[in-house]
Amino acid sequence: MNDNIISKYVYQFISSKNENLIYSSRSNSILKITKELSEFLEEAKQKSSLLLYLDEKLFQLFKHHKIIVNKRDDADFLLERQFVEDQITFSNSTIGLVLVPTLACNFDCSYCFEEGKKAVKMNDDIIEQLILFVKRHKNAKNLEITWYGGEPLLAFDTIKRIIDKIKNEIDLKLTKHSIVTNGYYFTNEVIDYFKINTLNDIQITLDGNKERHDSIRKQKKTGEGSYEVLMNNIENILEKLSDTQLSIRVNIDKKNVDDFNIIYHDLRERWKGKKINIYPGILRIDNDSKKALSSESLSQWETFDLYFDLRKKKMIEGSIFPTLEYHKGCCATVLNSYIIGPRGEIYKCWNDVSDETRIVGYIKDEKLSNPSLFYRYIIGSKFYKDKECLDCFLLPVCSGKCAFFHLRNLYEDGKYNLCQCLQKSPYLLNRCLEHFYYENTDKVCSYKD
Repeated sequence: MNDNIISKYVYQFISSKNENLIYSSRSNSILKITKELSEFLEEAKQKSSLLLYLDEKLFQLFKHHKIIVNKRDDADFLLERQFVEDQITFSNSTIGLVLVPTLACNFDCSYCFEEGKKAVKMNDDIIEQLILFVKRHKNAKNLEITWYGGEPLLAFDTIKRIIDKIKNEIDLKLTKHSIVTNGYYFTNEVIDYFKINTLNDIQITLDGNKERHDSIRKQKKTGEGSYEVLMNNIENILEKLSDTQLSIRVNIDKKNVDDFNIIYHDLRERWKGKKINIYPGILRIDNDSKKALSSESLSQWETFDLYFDLRKKKMIEGSIFPTLEYHKGCCATVLNSYIIGPRGEIYKCWNDVSDETRIVGYIKDEKLSNPSLFYRYIIGSKFYKDKECLDCFLLPVCSGKCAFFHLRNLYEDGKYNLCQCLQKSPYLLNRCLEHFYYENTDKVCSYKD
């Protein structure tokens, strides 16, 4: 009796070099095979008994790469994935806090969600509530903090008070400490403070080249540009906080996508040999209906095309190719991760900050004020609740869709294209996997009768 089948997580395609390639997302491996073997495996998908006639050496090779699996193996794998996902979701060993000490900002960017919002600042009562909120997580051992805004350094005094109280009153290890800032107020005083209270990561945003940046990131009060101030501040950070990872996010849309190459090389030349990561930040700008991205934003496929090109030019760090990590989610889908606003309000997603309808609770309360939204983020946005994800052969190397936009599609009639794994664009998918093969493996097998 044959208990083996072709795994549902297998994908075959013909490369640009006219070679037959077969990819297993279960093992994240890719093999070159003959045309005859490719046709045999396609037929065996429908008639698994044919696998009994497969050469033993090839049979074991395909078992090893999980191209051939036991009949129950794929289903059991899915249960394992769900178990691991839930383990991470409900782990209580770490508290992740994104703290928004103020919604105020010194810039006047047209696309910013803070436009027209009241510039609230976290007061001493909220700081006390924050400390008590952290203490309620009695099983936690580690603490991760990211400062966000508004512009968080407009509330630098608040940041210092919070850090002092955490150091003096909370017995948790600060395992990650980072800030997302526009960089304008990263003065020598701020640098000296963070020499002592070490930051792991700093992210500063540019809006393109000097001309474009200064036209967008203008001072609210004076209308002056900010590019040169940022260049000087970044220079100081690189010199005086050399152990901190500095990332420069360059905002990109259709208007300036071609500028990134110039900006990247200009900044690399300027800070040659320095510990700095320069990457494109794709602006997701809603259309007027707020149900899809506007025509100014790069589409999912245009974004991938850009990253693919930059990867080939070695202009972005890390890999755009598949990896077998079991969880690639974010704070929105993790129980003990919170975005806390200046009034002590709790959000689950960075994109929700300042939107009153997206508040899930308050740090002073033990009960949620909007449990439905909370549960939708934590459980409702998971891959195992999404038939499209469950049916996708790339699930083992993908953790599903962006929770924020997925909930918009589910509950607000959104029309966002959320497929992260390119299944809906075979040309780009094949292109990615082909390069993955030629960069990562020289395994070749062939089928003989």
